[in-house]
Amino acid sequence: MDKRIKIFILSFFLSILFLIIVYSIPAGRTPLFTSQEVNLDGIDERIDRVNVTGFADPLIGTAKDGHVFPGPCLPFGVVKVGFDTGEQNSNAGYTVNGRITGISHLHVSGTGGEPKYGVISQFPVVDWPQNKISINDYFSERSFEHFEVGYSKFGLKRYNITVELTASHRVGLHRYTFPSAENYAKVILDLSHILSFGWGYIATFEEGAIISLSLNQIKGAGQYRGGWNSNGPYKVYFCSQFNVNATKQATWWNNRIDEDTTSCVGTSGDKIGAILTFDTIKNPIIISRVGISFISADQACDNAESEIPDWNFDIVKQKAVDAWDNELGKIRVESDDKILTKTFYSSLYRTMIIPSDRTGENPLWKSFDNNGKLVPYYEDFYTLWDTFRTTNPLFTLFQSQRAVDIARSLIDIYENVGYMPDGRSGSWNGITQGGSNADMVIAETYLKEIDINGKIDWNIAYEALLKDAEIDPWDEGLFQGRLYLTDYKKYGYIPSPYDRRIGYINSPSSRTLEYSANDYSISLVAKGLGKIDDYIKYKNRAASWENIWCSNITYDGVEGFIIPRFRNGSFDTEWASGYNLVNDIYSFYEGTSWDYSLDVPFDVKRLIQLSGGPERFEDRLDKTFADKSFLGGYYNIGNEPSFFHTCLYHFIGKQYKSVDVIRTIMKTKFGIGQDGIPGNDDSGAMGSWYAFNAIGIFPLAGTDIYLINSPCFNKVTIYLSTSPLKSFTIITHNLTDINIYVQNVKINKKEWEKTWFRHQDISEGAVMELQMGSEPSKIWGVIGDGEDNREIEDRVVPPSMSDYMNK
Repeated sequence: MDKRIKIFILSFFLSILFLIIVYSIPAGRTPLFTSQEVNLDGIDERIDRVNVTGFADPLIGTAKDGHVFPGPCLPFGVVKVGFDTGEQNSNAGYTVNGRITGISHLHVSGTGGEPKYGVISQFPVVDWPQNKISINDYFSERSFEHFEVGYSKFGLKRYNITVELTASHRVGLHRYTFPSAENYAKVILDLSHILSFGWGYIATFEEGAIISLSLNQIKGAGQYRGGWNSNGPYKVYFCSQFNVNATKQATWWNNRIDEDTTSCVGTSGDKIGAILTFDTIKNPIIISRVGISFISADQACDNAESEIPDWNFDIVKQKAVDAWDNELGKIRVESDDKILTKTFYSSLYRTMIIPSDRTGENPLWKSFDNNGKLVPYYEDFYTLWDTFRTTNPLFTLFQSQRAVDIARSLIDIYENVGYMPDGRSGSWNGITQGGSNADMVIAETYLKEIDINGKIDWNIAYEALLKDAEIDPWDEGLFQGRLYLTDYKKYGYIPSPYDRRIGYINSPSSRTLEYSANDYSISLVAKGLGKIDDYIKYKNRAASWENIWCSNITYDGVEGFIIPRFRNGSFDTEWASGYNLVNDIYSFYEGTSWDYSLDVPFDVKRLIQLSGGPERFEDRLDKTFADKSFLGGYYNIGNEPSFFHTCLYHFIGKQYKSVDVIRTIMKTKFGIGQDGIPGNDDSGAMGSWYAFNAIGIFPLAGTDIYLINSPCFNKVTIYLSTSPLKSFTIITHNLTDINIYVQNVKINKKEWEKTWFRHQDISEGAVMELQMGSEPSKIWGVIGDGEDNREIEDRVVPPSMSDYMNK
């Protein structure tokens, strides 16, 4: 054979082999099963890890009402740098359409209402002589956009500029590629830029200053007010440094530009900032690092220089990716389904955008532990009402020591402000949408015994719980503590007004229900601390929700509903006659009477009794999930009060029905598109609901209990701890698209008849194995004749408060 033919044939086959290898890996992704060793949290132990960051898509949930922030940030980072459009629904700055109006450094994610932040904006432009820009209209359409974890890139069409962004913990790093232009390339620092819709506590720029300005550095501060959680002011300091010197400098105030100045001041209603002009003929690329601080401009500069000591954009970008890979890799899943894997890791990713770890950046106080170390300080709890059901419980599994730090931060806020927050942003508590749900987070941290290093003083923690339970915040009740607490304690419920005129967020009926749940969790902590009188007191008070249960109301063949009750003890039966039960949210927050009449996860046994027994309760659940949009008045997966409903079949021995509903919701309401979630992501709440159900377990918030559902993966490994190394592995045998029903369960090779387990069952490391089949088991998960004669801990169904009323 001719030598050239041999070479051709060899080259041909090598090319084919190369293509097979390349196309077996999803575009832009690292192989799912490529392992590497990484150091978690600086711990010496090293574990085999999958490189999973490529499976997290920051754009999922950015369309419609998802409001997800897609820009670069670190897990729980302070800086979240990204562009803003100013369009309605731009709560996180980004929207699918709209002009880019700013590139700012603070954002929240998944939230609704009046936006928070969108401040300290830095924007590159080209001020051509033939097309001069106005300082009040420098905005641009985008020519393209690209997002991945730790990095974004987009084009400013008006100027033919490419912007690249990445971030460290407190610093945003910008890389601008300008067209070649002599002294026309400019960077505008806009202190007055802020996201605002004009709703509620309107977000506004209050005052600010360019403190100092040179040819390669801008220092200053802006004070802002409002946003969804509170009308209180907050101040943000910044320090923007450049890798090359500008040729000109200027400050601007409203429409006036002052050349060669070094400072300026503005107040409410003003627009102020600074401008640097660059010569980009020889070098069109300019890099800027923007440090953020809540303490001082000098600290903002220190943050910039210490976190990004040089100007290597690609190294900073890779460090951001590595940081995310460290955290995401603490849950390792194995599956051939790349879409499922992408949806899972994208969901998990969103749980760690906020809250923000601002340790060392608290402008109001400094707290130290017994070793002289700063007590952790977290902000952007937006809000615990959204996250206590699933996100915070998820942290206790794969972010256990961060969960402890978050709990410690909540207690520290109590010590310095007077109450633990339900929501907190911009250094202000607010708003309370329902219960005092920090109670649930603290209780769960205590009950799961994850504070292995003794960071929390449980006497002070308990004091904070009792403050919520006993001291009425009165006029501060919308911002902290329990609104209408005096009425709740006096009547055993919060009365609704006779004229039905009440603020949407006041919601007396849903607050009554949530205060009951809070009291039950407090009772569990009291029991653990040996405070038996308090245990009995709060356990009894947790039954208050029954005081707004009206057995005489029937709708759609279902009897008994939680409805408004007046001060004189009578129920508002006129309002509750029919249609309103599944449509009107008067007296209920983000849910209907039908919805909230199932939201008693801590005492489902009593709920079943009041509903007429297991058969009628099953019928009620079947009707709840009959509307397969899952976004109606019977059931709304888009709001958190519905989150636990899908697990209620467990309590009547029909766990498989929970599986059917959960699988349907996951397949039809979640996806990998920008509209891939069914509502506001709410600080990752929606993502954590999906993540829990994908791994096949679900938490009973405010307790140490998990329910067993149906894993979607062949194998899940959750790293509970890295020092010492402990893991919880879930292995699913015979799993297929059809074989979704649990036939048998073993935990650490022990036969497990229960449809639930406690955290202590897995806390020292465990392996849970599930055998799957195509039909529901007639044995596992089924209530036997002797169920009531078993010890509570041995029963098939999860325990309820009613099981312990005499214990």
